[in-house]
Amino acid sequence: MPTTTENNLDPDTSIGLSFPLGFVGDRFFNRTKTIEEQAEHNLRNLLLTNLGERVSQPEFGSRLLSVIFEFRDDALIEEVINEAVDKWLPYITINEVVTAVDATNPNRLNVSIDFSVASAPDATNQIVLDFNTTQ
Repeated sequence: MPTTTENNLDPDTSIGLSFPLGFVGDRFFNRTKTIEEQAEHNLRNLLLTNLGERVSQPEFGSRLLSVIFEFRDDALIEEVINEAVDKWLPYITINEVVTAVDATNPNRLNVSIDFSVASAPDATNQIVLDFNTTQ
């Protein structure tokens, strides 16, 4: 069985599906090519799924959408993120969570999450989640 690094370097190997699901050419779904790329999609999917929203797995997801504007408490936001990741994505380590109100729109909050995966703990990846109270 190939190692994680070998899978990442093999252009013919797909690791998983990327989100949102969609079509590309003659393939049914967009695919990810590296563990880090798949981790980004998995993390985004987990954090933007409300608890109880996923059929047959009501405990999957996070409380992030319910607390993001409720208290505007950075420590609580980080706690909610870590709680979900520890339970569902233990191969991901959250290194830093930074929240910032958009300078041009006070109703928009950006949450930047720096993380690493177990197979490459020294490589830092980042996703940015954009939340808007008017949506």
